[in-house]
Amino acid sequence: MIAGKQLIILVLDIALSAIVIVAFAWVVASTRRPTAQSAVQSGGYRLRRSWGWFYGVLLAGAFTATIWSIPYAWAQPAQGSSDPLVVHVVAHQFSFTMPQRLPADRLIKFVVTSSDVNHGFGIYDPQGRLLGQVQAMPDYSNVFYFTFRQPGTYTIRCMELCGVGHSDMFQKLAIYPTQTGSSAASLPGE
Repeated sequence: MIAGKQLIILVLDIALSAIVIVAFAWVVASTRRPTAQSAVQSGGYRLRRSWGWFYGVLLAGAFTATIWSIPYAWAQPAQGSSDPLVVHVVAHQFSFTMPQRLPADRLIKFVVTSSDVNHGFGIYDPQGRLLGQVQAMPDYSNVFYFTFRQPGTYTIRCMELCGVGHSDMFQKLAIYPTQTGSSAASLPGE
């Protein structure tokens, strides 16, 4: 049964599809009458210029409205924040070398590199939503700061086609709750 937002999206899709069909029908019907190119050329250029301005203003507005949500400036640790837990990650065809357990509510500095080809390092929450990602490249280390807010089992996936085993390149990551009053400076078992 369709309900809520899905119903609204379905109705909008049907309405927009009907408008497109009517527009195409009008174009087909209007092209059956022969007209000299000189009679329609200036109108065509005017229409193209209007659409160009419309889309230019639309794209500039969208850029201006969304530029503030780009996370790079906010991805760095805040001044005065505690020292991050440094986790080194090496991507290989077709696995990751990294700890399998990390603490929640702790700033983690992932230092990500690759031993062979380009890979992606994507963190997915337990519901399968992408939370963040960084590129893993040979002979170069990318730094990615992240704080896991909820304990649970997260998934690390390769986000760049890296060979025939790419689809099997994932790893489970257990995020455990941090105990209040204890030092979380090291990982369990270290």
